[in-house]
Amino acid sequence: MPTLKANHRQVLAAKPIGGKKTRYRIAGVPGLWLYVSPSGVRTWYARYQIGSGKTRQERWFRIGDATSIPLAVATDKAKSVDVEVDVEDRDPHAERELRRADTMTVGQLFEEWHTRYAVPKLARAVTDETTFRCHIKPSFAKRKVRELTRLDIGRFRDEVAKKATPLTSNRVMVLLSRIFNWGLDEGMLEFNPAARLRKTGTRKPRERVLTHGNIVVFWNALAHMETMTGEHMARAEKGRMLSRSTRSILRLLLLTGQRRSEVAGALKSELELQGTEPVWTIPGSRTKNGLLHRVPLCPKAREEFARAVAAAPPKSPYVFASPEDPKAHVTPLAITRAMARLVGELGIPTVSPHDLRRTVGTEMARLGIPVHVRSLVLNHSPQSRGITEAVYNRYAYDKEKREALALWETALTALLAKPGPGDEAADGLIKAA
Repeated sequence: MPTLKANHRQVLAAKPIGGKKTRYRIAGVPGLWLYVSPSGVRTWYARYQIGSGKTRQERWFRIGDATSIPLAVATDKAKSVDVEVDVEDRDPHAERELRRADTMTVGQLFEEWHTRYAVPKLARAVTDETTFRCHIKPSFAKRKVRELTRLDIGRFRDEVAKKATPLTSNRVMVLLSRIFNWGLDEGMLEFNPAARLRKTGTRKPRERVLTHGNIVVFWNALAHMETMTGEHMARAEKGRMLSRSTRSILRLLLLTGQRRSEVAGALKSELELQGTEPVWTIPGSRTKNGLLHRVPLCPKAREEFARAVAAAPPKSPYVFASPEDPKAHVTPLAITRAMARLVGELGIPTVSPHDLRRTVGTEMARLGIPVHVRSLVLNHSPQSRGITEAVYNRYAYDKEKREALALWETALTALLAKPGPGDEAADGLIKAA
């Protein structure tokens, strides 16, 4: 381990070695260490051990920020910790955690869970943060966790159901239970007060799909926007223009039937647009079921992706880069909001981006495509897919999936070619601007 002299100037000048977190021993001060993070944050720690032999455990007691705590103060604290351990047979770190757990609030527990577990490991971390901010933080975040009873949780559940909806209440309860279970595993709680509480609502499978007439109106409205001027972007009124990326994403949702987050977060490196059989390969890290998914691209889908790649910032890895930050992609939530605004102005019954995916599945069924092929196109996880097919056979059913998507694209092209109310409705939207 690297060592620093007991000199405050050297402490303040210490840097992470090789850009990685580094612990420095302080010469002449037993047990005192300086932790330097990759970003250069310096923190004092007292190191000690409890137990003996096979039961010996190492402990790190955080003293505080080295920029605000002088070396002399940190030295005194390290010596104090040594006395507590060696003379008084105490465990200062465990005692601090116990005191902290006694006073910890729901809000503080959420922050710990969100920072240490949700952000590094959960794809839904942003959604959970929104749920907490909207429904838990206003009236429940300051409650002390150790004082909560099942009756308290049940009353809060009913309160959320009354203010929002029963299904929202269910989501809040799932989040609270997840947080409490994590606190239980970390030794912060003795039990989960939200475990096995009755739910207030029952989720019903959604059945919304676009009719043929609505598909035509929707598609033609996006097409008309290609000829609109930038002035529409600045006017928050009916007929407002959607961005090029948003229009492209919405079209691809209807052409491929893939998930909103998968299309919005598409990487240029995932696309193979050249050759006779272009394909979009979505890695398992971006799919809901965790399995690599190959999406054959038919002519319209390939052309849509090709235009989007050509329009994307050259240095961005994303096909649909965020206008604020080329290193990020357009958010799925932005697509949902844009579609809600568009269908509202077009007079189409409320549908979401996921309903476009459901529409594709429904239309494929109408075309007589077998259920197992539809399932593979949509990347569902039917039990009939064995481990060999699902994991090792990367090219499973490419031919069948391409044929299914080609049938759907041909049917969509024929539908759009028919004379109908689609053009008039889209024209009305543009003229209203």
